[in-house]
Amino acid sequence: MSRQRFPLTSSVFVILHDEGRVLLLRRRNTGWKDGYLSLPAGSHDGGEPLAAAAARELNEETGVVVEPQALRLAHLMHCRSGDSDAEWLGAFFRADAWSGEPRLMEANKHDHLGWYEAARLPDEVIPYTAQGIACALNGMPYSDFGWSDAG
Repeated sequence: MSRQRFPLTSSVFVILHDEGRVLLLRRRNTGWKDGYLSLPAGSHDGGEPLAAAAARELNEETGVVVEPQALRLAHLMHCRSGDSDAEWLGAFFRADAWSGEPRLMEANKHDHLGWYEAARLPDEVIPYTAQGIACALNGMPYSDFGWSDAG
Protein backbone atom coordinates (compact mmCIF):
# COMPACT_ATOMS: atom_id res chain seq x y z
CA MET A 1 0.00 0.00 0.00
CA SER A 2 1.53 3.32 -1.05
CA ARG A 3 1.39 6.32 1.21
CA GLN A 4 -0.26 9.47 -0.11
CA ARG A 5 2.13 12.39 0.45
CA PHE A 6 1.04 15.99 0.92
CA PRO A 7 1.67 17.98 -2.28
CA LEU A 8 3.53 21.24 -1.73
CA THR A 9 4.24 23.67 -4.53
CA SER A 10 7.15 26.10 -4.57
CA SER A 11 8.02 29.48 -5.99
CA VAL A 12 11.34 31.20 -6.56
CA PHE A 13 12.16 34.86 -5.94
CA VAL A 14 15.32 36.80 -6.81
CA ILE A 15 16.55 39.72 -4.76
CA LEU A 16 18.86 41.84 -6.90
CA HIS A 17 20.65 43.76 -4.17
CA ASP A 18 22.67 46.86 -4.99
CA GLU A 19 23.84 49.45 -2.43
CA GLY A 20 20.88 48.85 -0.12
CA ARG A 21 18.33 48.80 -2.91
CA VAL A 22 16.28 45.98 -4.41
CA LEU A 23 14.72 45.67 -7.84
CA LEU A 24 10.93 45.38 -7.92
CA LEU A 25 8.37 44.93 -10.70
CA ARG A 26 4.76 46.16 -10.66
CA ARG A 27 2.21 43.52 -11.65
CA ARG A 28 -0.25 44.23 -14.45
CA ASN A 29 -2.94 42.17 -16.23
CA THR A 30 -2.24 39.06 -14.16
CA GLY A 31 -5.61 38.85 -12.40
CA TRP A 32 -3.97 38.78 -8.96
CA LYS A 33 -2.43 41.69 -7.02
CA ASP A 34 -2.25 43.88 -10.12
CA GLY A 35 -0.76 47.25 -9.17
CA TYR A 36 1.38 45.68 -6.43
CA LEU A 37 5.16 45.41 -6.48
CA SER A 38 7.06 42.14 -6.25
CA LEU A 39 10.46 40.66 -6.92
CA PRO A 40 11.28 38.87 -10.14
CA ALA A 41 9.66 35.54 -9.36
CA GLY A 42 7.73 32.56 -10.60
CA SER A 43 6.28 29.20 -9.74
CA HIS A 44 8.64 26.27 -9.88
CA ASP A 45 7.18 23.74 -12.28
CA GLY A 46 9.79 21.03 -11.77
CA GLY A 47 12.39 19.70 -14.13
CA GLU A 48 15.17 22.03 -12.96
CA PRO A 49 16.92 22.92 -9.71
CA LEU A 50 15.46 25.86 -7.79
CA ALA A 51 18.48 28.10 -8.45
CA ALA A 52 18.21 27.42 -12.19
CA ALA A 53 14.49 28.27 -12.09
CA ALA A 54 15.28 31.50 -10.23
CA ALA A 55 17.97 32.51 -12.76
CA ARG A 56 15.59 31.72 -15.63
CA GLU A 57 12.71 33.72 -14.13
CA LEU A 58 15.01 36.68 -13.48
CA ASN A 59 16.17 36.66 -17.09
CA GLU A 60 12.66 36.21 -18.51
CA GLU A 61 11.26 39.13 -16.50
CA THR A 62 14.18 41.59 -16.49
CA GLY A 63 16.74 40.53 -19.10
CA VAL A 64 19.36 40.27 -16.34
CA VAL A 65 21.70 37.29 -16.51
CA VAL A 66 23.00 35.55 -13.41
CA GLU A 67 24.50 32.09 -13.23
CA PRO A 68 22.49 29.75 -10.97
CA GLN A 69 25.62 28.95 -8.92
CA ALA A 70 26.04 32.70 -8.23
CA LEU A 71 22.63 32.84 -6.54
CA ARG A 72 22.59 32.35 -2.79
CA LEU A 73 19.56 30.95 -0.99
CA ALA A 74 18.86 33.71 1.52
CA HIS A 75 15.44 32.77 2.91
CA LEU A 76 12.83 30.02 2.87
CA MET A 77 9.20 30.91 3.57
CA HIS A 78 6.34 28.50 4.28
CA CYS A 79 3.34 30.42 3.09
CA ARG A 80 -0.42 30.04 3.16
CA SER A 81 -1.41 32.91 0.96
CA GLY A 82 -1.51 33.79 -2.69
CA ASP A 83 -3.81 33.47 -5.64
CA SER A 84 -5.09 30.04 -4.52
CA ASP A 85 -4.72 30.41 -0.71
CA ALA A 86 -2.87 27.09 -0.71
CA GLU A 87 0.32 26.14 1.14
CA TRP A 88 3.56 26.66 -0.71
CA LEU A 89 7.27 27.24 -0.16
CA GLY A 90 9.01 30.38 -1.35
CA ALA A 91 12.76 30.21 -1.98
CA PHE A 92 14.28 33.72 -1.91
CA PHE A 93 17.63 33.86 -3.66
CA ARG A 94 19.99 36.80 -3.43
CA ALA A 95 22.14 38.06 -6.30
CA ASP A 96 24.85 40.60 -5.58
CA ALA A 97 26.47 40.42 -9.05
CA TRP A 98 24.88 39.99 -12.48
CA SER A 99 25.23 41.11 -16.06
CA GLY A 100 22.91 43.33 -18.05
CA GLU A 101 20.73 46.31 -17.21
CA PRO A 102 17.28 45.45 -15.84
CA ARG A 103 14.43 46.20 -18.22
CA LEU A 104 10.80 45.20 -18.62
CA MET A 105 10.74 42.00 -20.65
CA GLU A 106 7.13 40.94 -20.05
CA ALA A 107 5.07 44.08 -20.64
CA ASN A 108 1.96 41.90 -20.64
CA LYS A 109 2.60 41.08 -16.94
CA HIS A 110 4.42 44.18 -15.61
CA ASP A 111 4.19 47.92 -16.27
CA HIS A 112 7.01 49.27 -14.09
CA LEU A 113 10.45 48.26 -12.90
CA GLY A 114 12.49 50.21 -10.37
CA TRP A 115 15.04 50.21 -7.56
CA TYR A 116 13.72 50.70 -4.01
CA GLU A 117 15.42 51.18 -0.67
CA ALA A 118 15.27 47.76 0.99
CA ALA A 119 14.91 49.33 4.44
CA ARG A 120 11.90 51.43 3.35
CA LEU A 121 9.84 49.40 0.92
CA PRO A 122 6.64 51.02 -0.41
CA ASP A 123 3.28 49.93 0.99
CA GLU A 124 2.40 48.48 -2.43
CA VAL A 125 4.83 45.56 -2.07
CA ILE A 126 2.99 42.24 -1.74
CA PRO A 127 3.15 41.53 2.02
CA TYR A 128 4.81 38.10 1.86
CA THR A 129 7.34 39.51 -0.61
CA ALA A 130 8.17 42.36 1.77
CA GLN A 131 8.60 39.85 4.60
CA GLY A 132 10.83 37.62 2.47
CA ILE A 133 13.05 40.57 1.50
CA ALA A 134 13.39 41.75 5.10
CA CYS A 135 14.16 38.28 6.41
CA ALA A 136 16.64 37.51 3.63
CA LEU A 137 18.55 40.76 4.06
CA ASN A 138 18.58 40.41 7.87
CA GLY A 139 19.99 36.87 7.85
CA MET A 140 16.82 35.04 8.91
CA PRO A 141 16.87 31.69 7.10
CA TYR A 142 13.18 30.80 7.66
CA SER A 143 9.77 32.37 8.28
CA ASP A 144 6.14 31.54 7.74
CA PHE A 145 3.36 33.76 6.44
CA GLY A 146 -0.42 33.65 6.39
CA TRP A 147 -0.99 31.02 9.03
CA SER A 148 -2.72 33.25 11.58
CA ASP A 149 -5.48 33.80 9.02
CA ALA A 150 -5.80 30.09 8.25
CA GLY A 151 -8.97 28.41 9.35
